[in-house]
Amino acid sequence: MWFGPVSPTVLADLLCMLTFFGLVVYFGLVRTRRFRSNYNTMLLGFAQQFGFEFNPHHAWNGTVMSGMLGPYRCNVWFETVRRRSRRNRSSIYMHVTVVRRSPLNLGLSIAPQGFLTEGLRLPDSITGNQDFIVGHDAFDAVYRIKGFNEAAVRAYLTPHRVNAIMQTQSALGPLQRLSITDQEVSVRFPGIMKELQMVAKSTNALGWLLEQLESEAPSPA
Repeated sequence: MWFGPVSPTVLADLLCMLTFFGLVVYFGLVRTRRFRSNYNTMLLGFAQQFGFEFNPHHAWNGTVMSGMLGPYRCNVWFETVRRRSRRNRSSIYMHVTVVRRSPLNLGLSIAPQGFLTEGLRLPDSITGNQDFIVGHDAFDAVYRIKGFNEAAVRAYLTPHRVNAIMQTQSALGPLQRLSITDQEVSVRFPGIMKELQMVAKSTNALGWLLEQLESEAPSPA
């Protein structure tokens, strides 16, 4: 279908519009690359502080660095979570994970509970969702506790271990999500952290916590 000749004024306006959007994309890419370069420099300094190996090609998804934190393997990694929405948004989380020397066999899962971490949920009495009560009011209020066997999990969570977990939680920021399993202890940070000294403090806190958790052998069920 022919609409007739295009006037020079329309062509000039179109060229200006394309040039404008091209410049926006160009400077956006330059800014992104500059941020990535500067942030990788910060991450490299963090890795050198702990003697970790560093991966500069992490792409915000997967392991960024790993190494030994005393006797424990430690991994720092990014996770990109895509949200189901019309805008197809995504969120990036930074994780620090410290791995046990010898895994447990309790099916253990300790993670924060409540609206901020779990969202809207039906009562456990309706859903049947597991949550063991260990008898420490503050601990039971903050965490959802799961495992293969309630008696074995309760025996493992001695006052010493519970107090160590609560002490570590109080040392972390309010938005840092502490979780504990048979294999590891970990903290999830809310996004790409620029305050890496806070990350370093939390990393050391996880190492200390794992030492406390391994300082007592699990009692038999």
